[in-house]
Amino acid sequence: METFEFLGLTVYPFGLFISMAALLLLVLMGVMGYSRKLPQGTVRIFGILAVPLGIVFARVLYCLMNIPFFVGTYENPALMLRFFDGGFSLSGLFIGMLLSALLAAKINKASFSDLMDVFAVALGAFLMLVFLGEKHTELGVGKPLENPGWIAENLPFLFITHKMGKNIEYRMAVYLYQAIFSGILFLVMLSLFLDKKKAAGRRSGDLALIFFSVFGAGEILLESLRDDGHMLLIFLRVGQLCAVIMPLVCMIILSGRYKKEGCKGHAALLISWLAFIVCIAAGVLMEFALDGRLATGMSLLQRYAILAVICIAVAALPLFLLMNLKRKAAVAMDSSPA
Repeated sequence: METFEFLGLTVYPFGLFISMAALLLLVLMGVMGYSRKLPQGTVRIFGILAVPLGIVFARVLYCLMNIPFFVGTYENPALMLRFFDGGFSLSGLFIGMLLSALLAAKINKASFSDLMDVFAVALGAFLMLVFLGEKHTELGVGKPLENPGWIAENLPFLFITHKMGKNIEYRMAVYLYQAIFSGILFLVMLSLFLDKKKAAGRRSGDLALIFFSVFGAGEILLESLRDDGHMLLIFLRVGQLCAVIMPLVCMIILSGRYKKEGCKGHAALLISWLAFIVCIAAGVLMEFALDGRLATGMSLLQRYAILAVICIAVAALPLFLLMNLKRKAAVAMDSSPA
């Protein structure tokens, strides 16, 4: 991990990026929370809770996934308590932040759905800076490409290069892809938040459902591109497993709304769930193929293209349910007596 000296102190650029990301997150949430009319102090309470809880859960999940290293390799489990030495999980950070949002809403008697909308919109900007900060670490390094061709010649910043004599090894700069994806998603979510016309037909919590459906599906693909050996469960990445959970939870929440609101058209709900299960199963098979555990006869590019299509479907299914609910609600409102 890169460092530099400042006034006799060792400074970690990655830590600076995380600090700036956290500050930007809270500022954006504060501005949007005021616009959404959250009770005063809600975002402040969230920030006070998110810092310690985020660090604790990020460290705990990292240590749980690396117990063999602390016990076997290092032969000193007590090192797990030395969180200042580094070793954190972004998935654990998510858990800590979500718990902080829930507690902040309860403490300040705010709408958890409204707070989650504000959090989800600002989260893209936070993640963009975090991923950009990974440039100064050994994280975010992708799989090597044998012949990137004109892409490497015209867009060299998309790759991490290593010279090996006369040969040059090209690896995908996955941290940059994730930063770009998060930045674009932030702009899309911000435009939805600011669109007053569309906001009229939107329920509290819908923005969070949109964000986590799309971000989770995108991370399934992007995490698959990584080759940095960080947070692995056998050959699957923990980040991928957590990414799958995001659209899955969105599907569960939307299914509950179908039942609660007494919507007809349960065939669409059933078909969506069947399609979602098929997509997840197909995604697992593609991971086996990408890991070399399943022979397909396809090139690496073809396998990733199929995985990309699967991820698009995973994102689209909860969005389809959300749009269907909005359409049914609009029809019911139009048909109700004046």
